[in-house]
Amino acid sequence: LMKANGINVPVGIAAHSAKEAIAAAEEIGDAEVVIKSQILAGGRGLGTIWKSVSSGYSYPPPPGMNASCCAPPSATYLQGGVHVIKKEQVEAYANKMLGGTLVTKQSGPEGKPVTTLLMAKKMELVNEMYLSITLDRTTMGPLIVACAKGGTSIEDTAAEDPSWIIKCPVDISKGITKENTKTVVDGLIAGLERMGVASQLKDKKEDAYKQIENLYNMFVKYDCTMVEVNPIAEDPSGLLLAADAKIGFDDNAAFRQQEVFDQGEKNVDQVDPREVAAAEFDLNYVGLDGNIGCMVNGAGLAMATMDIASQKGGEPANFLDVGGSASVKNIKGAFEIITRDPKVKCILVNIFGGIMKCDVIAEGVKQAAAEMDLKIPLVVRLEGTNVAAGNKIIKDANLATLISADDLDDAAEKAVQAIS
Repeated sequence: LMKANGINVPVGIAAHSAKEAIAAAEEIGDAEVVIKSQILAGGRGLGTIWKSVSSGYSYPPPPGMNASCCAPPSATYLQGGVHVIKKEQVEAYANKMLGGTLVTKQSGPEGKPVTTLLMAKKMELVNEMYLSITLDRTTMGPLIVACAKGGTSIEDTAAEDPSWIIKCPVDISKGITKENTKTVVDGLIAGLERMGVASQLKDKKEDAYKQIENLYNMFVKYDCTMVEVNPIAEDPSGLLLAADAKIGFDDNAAFRQQEVFDQGEKNVDQVDPREVAAAEFDLNYVGLDGNIGCMVNGAGLAMATMDIASQKGGEPANFLDVGGSASVKNIKGAFEIITRDPKVKCILVNIFGGIMKCDVIAEGVKQAAAEMDLKIPLVVRLEGTNVAAGNKIIKDANLATLISADDLDDAAEKAVQAIS
């Protein structure tokens, strides 16, 4: 995608087996290659790969990693999800990495499965910097974030000394300007000078301006939510190269970015299976670590429900927004997804009936609960259109696990009491 949009990138070939990795290294043709774990999370270079079955190598858990939270006691470990290796080492490293789980700062403690490797040409890089484009609530538009210190954890740099971070908002109505690109490039050059490192970037400013312009244009063209290049590197001649990158796309633009989203559907192993199932029912789901499953219509109400459940002493097990068309099928699908989590001991339903009337929702909840033969408490709070009729359906449902609540405080309290 980047290459097609005029962005300098290294040669890279995807591999799904050790045999494919060896063939890719041969095609690249160099004595050394870069082998990268391909997962949907950043921080791979500083991450850790664990495997539950020994593959002829053994490393202790790295300092500070509580491997027992997810990895079995017999797991073996490999420090780092990205390595520069000799061509003769490709098979050994591919076997170490493929089939493992890579845990990074951005993946969560459960990590992501390594099912694909990227075999990349080793580039001669003089300086490694950071650049990203994201959406900023404060400026209500795209924001370019850059730093002369790149290649590893930008989070640590920002936390330790924010003065290294360059921020350049872009006026979405005007698009990226020469002034914007100049601000970013001059900031990177100043950062390199501050570090006291040699750089030819100041001699290739026009090329640098064009690379940043191309990155921004790609960000807009493909409805991206984020383009993160880490590192954006300088080669010996002073040209910028996107040595590694992560791109996020707006789900709401799937209808006009079908080719991109078709590629994403091939990576379902990188996504929580419950999120995949939720998408099939047009639900928005994010798994958490608590024991009270939440089913709510509307993202804002869902967040408020989770907050109040926490204030009452409970722990939300998920964020689940059923949207504005909560049919029996969708409600049943939501219950099935919530109850897949063995930690869930109670379900809290909080629905505001606007366009969707409370009596229709209540009938859907009753039918879904009966068809599934739910064994855990189901606390239901309804408000809005036809709320009296909806509450009567819940109270008359004659289901032992179905509990009606008067308001959100009452619902949260009853949910917590049900699991106490």
